[in-house]
Amino acid sequence: MMKKFWRRAGTAFSAFSLVAAGSVISTIPAQAAASSSAIVNTNGSRAGEAWFNRSNGTRGNKAWFDVYDAKCDASPVYVQYKINGSLKTNHHTNDGGCDTTAGFNLQTGSFTIEYRACVDDSIILNDTCSAWKKDRN
Repeated sequence: MMKKFWRRAGTAFSAFSLVAAGSVISTIPAQAAASSSAIVNTNGSRAGEAWFNRSNGTRGNKAWFDVYDAKCDASPVYVQYKINGSLKTNHHTNDGGCDTTAGFNLQTGSFTIEYRACVDDSIILNDTCSAWKKDRN
């Protein structure tokens, strides 16, 4: 009789584990689906991040950036990028303040992209930026 109880309890526990695992998987943030990201640090901690998202049928089937401001330092975070090796550097700024994310659509179709996350923290000299990242849509 006790063997049946523990067998049933084990089956119920296994079913509960699968349900719990499924709920953990479904709560992963949208940024986890990004193709790649660049993190910029200031004073030893993360100040901002840019996530590159490949086109996936949403947003007019355009690739896009999510730009996150992680610090309450009054310095906006922005992403700089070049498409298909262009000499022109574009950028989009999240000036919404700390703990905000702003999304920016790019373009459709196949292309390569180089990008980096930056913090607008310098008045005269260069801003603080991450290393350049490469990806493709």
